[in-house]
Amino acid sequence: MISCFMLGDKFYEEPKNLQSLDEIIEELNKNRETIYSYPCEAMIEIINEYSKILCSDRKFLSYEGVPFLILWLKKDNIKKLLHQDLRKQEFLDDFIEIADNKFMKAQPRGIVCHFMAGNVHTLPIYYLVQAIICRNVNLCRIPIGSINIVIELLKPLKDIVINFRGEKYYGSTLLKIISIINFSSNDLKLNTEMSQVADVRLICGGEEAVNTLSVLPKKTTCKDVIFGPKYSFAVFEKSAMESLKITKTFDNFAKDIISFDQRACSSPQVLFIEKSTVGINEAAQMLSQSLEKGLKRYPKLEINQGAAANIINKRGEYLLSLEKDIICSKDLKYTILIDKEIMLEEPVQHITIFLKEVEDIFEVSKLITPRIQTIGIASEDNSRIMNFANKVSLHGVDRLVKVGLMNLYDSPWDGILFMSEIVKWTILNLN
Repeated sequence: MISCFMLGDKFYEEPKNLQSLDEIIEELNKNRETIYSYPCEAMIEIINEYSKILCSDRKFLSYEGVPFLILWLKKDNIKKLLHQDLRKQEFLDDFIEIADNKFMKAQPRGIVCHFMAGNVHTLPIYYLVQAIICRNVNLCRIPIGSINIVIELLKPLKDIVINFRGEKYYGSTLLKIISIINFSSNDLKLNTEMSQVADVRLICGGEEAVNTLSVLPKKTTCKDVIFGPKYSFAVFEKSAMESLKITKTFDNFAKDIISFDQRACSSPQVLFIEKSTVGINEAAQMLSQSLEKGLKRYPKLEINQGAAANIINKRGEYLLSLEKDIICSKDLKYTILIDKEIMLEEPVQHITIFLKEVEDIFEVSKLITPRIQTIGIASEDNSRIMNFANKVSLHGVDRLVKVGLMNLYDSPWDGILFMSEIVKWTILNLN
């Protein structure tokens, strides 16, 4: 059974129950022509207006991740992403001459089927906005725990009207090419049906979900864009550790740890600090203070019984070991686990960070695999970090960013220029 929460610009208070996707696909296809007539610039203006609405409402600002989303939705950022992914946003509107009498245009691929994970509730909005700007229609299967937030975040688009070059353009038109649905991730029949209608399969999730969905039958012309399980950590180079700005650096890093409760692929699980005049225990105290400050600005997160037991067991392990140390809050708000073993630890999440000291940050190079997504960087030596980036990215790292920006969605993501993947490059040669 399919539960449809949104179809076109209609939001259902009680989900509409459907046996198949036929009605949804028919409705989405009816609205294709309208979105084709919307200039790219007009859509960017609608999205920019949308960011202002989210920014001005306390309700939206209280949702986890929305402050990051608002920054991402701003006009200047969308234009920057279009330039990075497509070189020129004009490719979306018309055939652009790229050589003498040779033209190229970025056409939509068709139906983007979003198989979304539930670790970051705002994540579907990022992909929906990019797919809409590229004029694709969207069928989005969202975990039940994220649907209410996604629906509430989409609703403001319905009332947006902008004037562009003497014409009116409507946010509701953008909604008409979206359907939000849910069905059991174990339902092979419905997963197969959704896979077979896709012109693009966007798959976000853990290893089991990726392996299951990626082998389903699909069109021979279907494009797969897969964002699978990833791991992230941070390194503080000696120059950063001895800088007068080290307190601010730890404050920024605390934001990376706290955001999304470390559930995002870009959330740091381990911090490696390079040996310096600041010892590891002093560094742990500084991080503890930064976490205390940072957590005051975030609503208290609930920790389920299983996660709480995991944290308590880990604390016990470190408290009982002569080779390890620990700094933590009296409750389960945060935990800093200190040891010397140069390895990537299994994530505990819920503001639990492993802290390790290395003689040289280049020691972490041996830990790099294609599974590493983001390395947060703190350094005052750009030349050394450039050498470090060249070495580690050769083996698999997708992003190296300053701490404080680890969870800020940008492009490329996981090494993929998403918008270039969801368009079809068409050539017109008049020679």
